[in-house]
Order: sequence, then C-alpha cells, then structure tokens
Amino acid sequence: MDYFRMYRRFVIIYIKGKLEYHLSLLFELIANTILIGVYFVGFNVIFHNFNSVAGWNKYEVLFMFTTSWLSYSFSCFFFWSPMRDIGKLIRSGRFDLYLTRPISPFVYLVLQQFQYTFLPRLFFSVFFWIYSLQNLQIKWTVIAVFHYCVSLLSAFAIFSAITVITGTISFWTVKSEEIVSLLTDNNYGLKNFCDYPIQIYSKGLQFLLTFIVPYALTGYYPVANLLGKDYPNLWIAYISPVIAFVMVIIAYIFWHIGLKHYGSTGA
Repeated sequence: MDYFRMYRRFVIIYIKGKLEYHLSLLFELIANTILIGVYFVGFNVIFHNFNSVAGWNKYEVLFMFTTSWLSYSFSCFFFWSPMRDIGKLIRSGRFDLYLTRPISPFVYLVLQQFQYTFLPRLFFSVFFWIYSLQNLQIKWTVIAVFHYCVSLLSAFAIFSAITVITGTISFWTVKSEEIVSLLTDNNYGLKNFCDYPIQIYSKGLQFLLTFIVPYALTGYYPVANLLGKDYPNLWIAYISPVIAFVMVIIAYIFWHIGLKHYGSTGA
C-alpha cells in the first residue's frame, strides 16, 4: 500500500477543510508565530543579563535547543494531534470507525491529518539553528556529521514514542489530553526543561530527563559532545539510537496492549 500517496491525499483534503475557515487557520498560525517569537525574545532577555548558563554561551544553548526543536516539530506534524485527540474519539465512540478501515487504526489516525500549527516552530527552529551555527566554531568531520544526523533521527523517534505512549493512556483513562500536554508540550510541559543545559537541574531531574523520559538525548547530550564539552556521562550521546529504538518498541507494544483493552464507550 502506497502510504505516501495516501498521506498526500489526506493532507490535501485536511487543508481544504481547514481553508473553509481560512481566517481561523490564519489566526492559528499568527498566534503560534507570536507565541514562538515571544519565547525567543525571552531567551534573548536571559542572555542579555547573563553571559552564560551552566557554562554554555548564547549560541551554544541556541544550537542545542533548536537541534531538539527540529526533530520535535517534525514529530508533531505526525503524532501530536492524533495522540492529543484520541481521548475524544474514544469518549464519543468514533474510534470504532477507525477499527473498520482496511488499514491499521494507528496508521489511519496519523495519515488523516497534518498539524500545520507547528510550521512557525519549524521555521524559527531552522532560522535560529542556522544563525547559531554561523556563530560557532564546530569542526564538521564526516563522523561528526553522521553522528549528528543519527542524533536527529533518534530524537524524532524519542519524541514520537513518548507522544504515542502518553496518547495510548486514553485506552484506560479515556481522557489523556492533559497527560500528553504535561509531557510533550514545549510551552509548559516537561519537554520545556530540555531547552537549557540539564546541569542547572537537580540530579534526580537529570536522571528523569536522561533515562525515564529521555528528552536530554534529543539535544543536550549530542550537542555537548559535538561542542567538545568536558562533562561527565557524555558517552550517553552515543547510545541515543539504542534508547530511541527501545522507546519505539515500548510505544509499539503499549499501543497494541491499549488497542486490545479498548471497549467502545459511545457518547
């Protein structure tokens, strides 16, 4: 089955539906652009008053969290909306319709939408990623480029797996929107903790962000290693693909367990 062609058609239908209310779509994009813009203004205010944070200068921190944001944005295009809304589908009983489709309900959930509200975040991420690189002296060897690309893919897998795991909780709780936001929202969720070097947090929180909800592997560890930071435990950057693979397997198994547990609720 050609999922790419199917996804393209679904996206066209989805965007056409949104364009029926073009002012709403426009305001959503403007609101998200302003929100992200304010975040970067706040970031610059911090570094206007402080030369560094935990030994990281402005451009190093900027490079670190835009690296994470790139993978996060692409992951959210596919998984944020389905996992945020699955609780509504279960509560209303409309999830039954997904079980009658000739493709996997998970695949159908992902293919039928495109979370365009993350476009401003992706735009700002690319812009400031390039800006930070222009102010850093990084020695880009073949190995460094390869490791950085693998880290980006691993980060995408980690973000996607965590989003799927939190959304799957709806099969038991029926309502998991708050849990999804708590763990994955970059504005006020746990994800927000990884926009700065994790040395500023307690040892317990560092452990949580490294091994339990491994957001630190999406930016901090690979970038610290790339920048040649002399910090302990940077070897963890090299096992990010392994942890990403484990997270994906956990998400896959957890989803199928949740699917088996599902019982129609109806409105």
